[in-house]
Amino acid sequence: MAVKVGILGLGLIGRLTAELIMPHGYECYAVRRPSTEDFPDMGGKLVETARELAEVSDVLLSALPTVESARDAFYGADGVLAGVHDGLTIIEMNTFPVAIKEELKDAVEDTPAVIIDCPISGTQPVIRAGKGVIMMSGDEAACERVKPMLELVAPKTSYVGDYGTGIKLKLMINFMVGANTVALAEGMLFGAQMGLDNQTMLDIVGPSAAGSTVFGMRAGIIAERKWQPCAGPSKLLWKDLDIVEEQADALGLSAPLLRVCNQYYKKVAAADRLEDECAVVFEILEDEIKQAAE
Repeated sequence: MAVKVGILGLGLIGRLTAELIMPHGYECYAVRRPSTEDFPDMGGKLVETARELAEVSDVLLSALPTVESARDAFYGADGVLAGVHDGLTIIEMNTFPVAIKEELKDAVEDTPAVIIDCPISGTQPVIRAGKGVIMMSGDEAACERVKPMLELVAPKTSYVGDYGTGIKLKLMINFMVGANTVALAEGMLFGAQMGLDNQTMLDIVGPSAAGSTVFGMRAGIIAERKWQPCAGPSKLLWKDLDIVEEQADALGLSAPLLRVCNQYYKKVAAADRLEDECAVVFEILEDEIKQAAE
């Protein structure tokens, strides 16, 4: 019998997950919204409420954009918690503050369901290329049960420990991606100011010790100034860096590099560039040079 998977949040990750697992016999459901009306065309099925989604599902995958949307979906008469049942595994994939992950765990703890923390790292193109990373944490038996499904989304799916370990790793990864992106942008701007051409930088720096996954993803974007269309909009990285900074504050960390990076994405926001690729921070840095020269 097909495993029934409820997808709470049919955005970038939720929709891609459905697309990758349905060909393998998983039966996917989502809540009816204007943005999900095309889901049956993909082979999915629609229900009316989050409660009904939980009731019909063997596995419920939560991939929502904000804390507020998650709380709205979980709590209330027609929320997930009203529909949980014995045997339901809730996969919490969101990038949220650690405290919010713990709040959701506490909310599910006294129900017949089990919740595990399984964030994913990777943009859509990265995931489609089989290079996404899923960090499973929490009840190990529950993680093992859903691992074959998650491996269809990200072959590199690993159990990393107690509940919450996954999101802690994800926050660390997102901080390093942000720092690498700002460093790449500033480095290429530095090279350009010295008179280096883009192709030389791409050809020589990429294979050097300064090369990185972020360099491979974004150096070409900077060289071409191709900020749209994009799989990694600045608004997502900025949201995540805010969460990382909040966690650093909770730990009493100075985190100077983190705070500088986040300040630059605040400048991206102020310039109304949040829909552009994360690498657009290059133009923010470039504008600072121009303004200083005036």
